[in-house]
Amino acid sequence: MDLPKPSEWKPGEATKSLMKDLEDIAYQVNEIRPLTDPVLKTVQQQLLGERVFSSNAIEGNTLTLRETVLILQTGAILDKKRKREATEALNLGRAYQEVDQLLSVEGAPWDEDRFLHIHKVLMSSINDRMAGCYRGQDVMIRGARHQPPDPRHDKDLMLSFFQYLEQGTLEATDVARKLIIATWAHWSIARIHPFEDGNGRMARLWQDLLLLRGRLTSSIIRPEDRSGYYEALSAADEGDCDPLVQLICRRVHGTLQVYLNAQEEADELKEWAAGLVGSVSASEIERRRLEYERWRHTVERVRDAFDRCATLVSASGDQSVQVSMKPLDLIDQTVWESLRAGGHARKAWFFRLVFRRRDSVVWYIFYFGPHEWKPADVEAGLSSSLVGLQISEQSPGMERAINLDELENSPLSLREIIVQDNRVIRRRFNVPGQEGFVYDVDVPPLRVAKEFIEEVLSTRRA
Repeated sequence: MDLPKPSEWKPGEATKSLMKDLEDIAYQVNEIRPLTDPVLKTVQQQLLGERVFSSNAIEGNTLTLRETVLILQTGAILDKKRKREATEALNLGRAYQEVDQLLSVEGAPWDEDRFLHIHKVLMSSINDRMAGCYRGQDVMIRGARHQPPDPRHDKDLMLSFFQYLEQGTLEATDVARKLIIATWAHWSIARIHPFEDGNGRMARLWQDLLLLRGRLTSSIIRPEDRSGYYEALSAADEGDCDPLVQLICRRVHGTLQVYLNAQEEADELKEWAAGLVGSVSASEIERRRLEYERWRHTVERVRDAFDRCATLVSASGDQSVQVSMKPLDLIDQTVWESLRAGGHARKAWFFRLVFRRRDSVVWYIFYFGPHEWKPADVEAGLSSSLVGLQISEQSPGMERAINLDELENSPLSLREIIVQDNRVIRRRFNVPGQEGFVYDVDVPPLRVAKEFIEEVLSTRRA
């Protein structure tokens, strides 16, 4: 058996699209980090139970999710007739906890001793003879076209596995490559089958270690995924990585959504509590509602201007240059007021511009955030507590989008679009003949859009 390197795994277009969606939600989760302790504790407890239950259930363990969680919480084996299944749950729970402790340990994913130690934890009191040891005999996988290699090759194959894993992990800088590395490691362990038992669970454990170290989260393959999961592993055996990468990608996306939902619930409770202790007169509520509606109408004009300009550029007939826009939901009044007060918000993206020139691409994300006061605000007549439409740039190879204010030597002048009293104010930097920040007041939205797109196409060779 020849073990391919992770770099040899080339995903197709459908897989790349899924990975781009994953990148978007990962960015949103990273924006709200660190999560509050109560939220983090609740999510971690929920996910541990689901990780243990799902991974064991795929291997045939018949414990329910409720029974698994109870065993993890109490550490007790309540039904002696199901001692092995309960021990599997306890061991896998401990193994996941030990893997989580390896997140900050340098080089842990490609450390063979740590890998064997985790297997020993996994198989303790189940089969102590082979716990933490590579298999010394042939094994068969029922229904599999490709059977595990001769056990005499296990040591060499695992040595190649750890070498390829180290190289691939150190080279992976973006979400897509991190996901592929973790999926490749999952498949490699399952394909080599280095142990007599526990190979599937070890594959999923090591996959999660790599995902978590890459600032993603665990991929919980559910019992109902079992058939598709084994088919995806078989496809990877034949050289087609797409089904397995797509499955892992969807499951990581689902777990990240758990974090977003938990934080959203916490935010809603916080707003509810604030509403109970605060009172605002009916006239004040109406004034703020009207102010928000005026603001909403104006920022939608800004988005429409960018959409029209992007569409016209792409329809110009020169197919080597394409500009496309993906509109997103506008923040509601509650989020708008939170940002005005200096708070943060999830799902604050407004639209994304994609510039393509031949085989290159660069993205610009326009999102809402609190406007940071600057001395030039006084001269521009800006009031305090404003919401700004800010811009981040990202291109392939960048782990995350970077705000233009933080991007060193950016040739683009536009930094922020502010709406106040139906007026559009443009904040720029590095304007020829000007020092510091420049505020352009009462700028037509169409002019803002045209000049930004012109700057990108003339300075960013996307």
